[in-house]
Amino acid sequence: MIDVHSHIVFDVDDGPSTLEESVSLLKMAYDQGVRKIVSTSHRRKGMFETPEEKIAKNFQVVKETMREILPSLELYYGGELYYSSDVQKGLETKAIPTMNNTKFALIEFSSQTPWKEIHSALSNVLMLGITPLVAHIERYNTLEFNDKRVKEIINMGCYTQINSSNVLKPKLFGDKYKIYKKRAKYFLENDLVHCIASDMHNTDVRPPYMKEAYNQIKKDYGKTRAEELFKINPGLLLENHYI
Repeated sequence: MIDVHSHIVFDVDDGPSTLEESVSLLKMAYDQGVRKIVSTSHRRKGMFETPEEKIAKNFQVVKETMREILPSLELYYGGELYYSSDVQKGLETKAIPTMNNTKFALIEFSSQTPWKEIHSALSNVLMLGITPLVAHIERYNTLEFNDKRVKEIINMGCYTQINSSNVLKPKLFGDKYKIYKKRAKYFLENDLVHCIASDMHNTDVRPPYMKEAYNQIKKDYGKTRAEELFKINPGLLLENHYI
């Protein structure tokens, strides 16, 4: 499998704190069948402002370390970009990364971002010649059970991603992410999802869940659909090809 949304670099955001934690998380993903991972550390003004140089340096440490431990695991550089005017400028000047230096970028919003702002932001990114992969669309209240808006995003030229954890069945009691899972199911049933990725941060609270999610998609929608969402579509983006 190919994971295009992950937080695997230590000491740069709310992902792993240490190199050892990065290694443990990557081993867990590998054990679940993931062989290619795009590192998408947060870039968000006012919340995650680690200098790009440090993110790049720590990524290289993780990559070189994993090359010794798991030679067949491939790591790629990218970012989860919380949209702002600074991100727009950073993409324009290439000060912040796209996904593996391709024409695709993982773009994030807050759960409360209004529809008009999302639409405008995605239009701005597209005008740079960069295609947004919209991160975890199930989190945005303005897209809730709204196939028309998600179709409009797709028709603009964007792609969509949902998190593997939200593919899993809701727990009967105390599932604080139940609404995200309901939204994810709605988007899947309406064929509005291009990629499923982990958005993993750690081995306990936010692990990969890629194997479980793949098996759930295979059970609900068939092997062909599972292969598209976990392997084929993410692979095309990683190789700089449109889906």
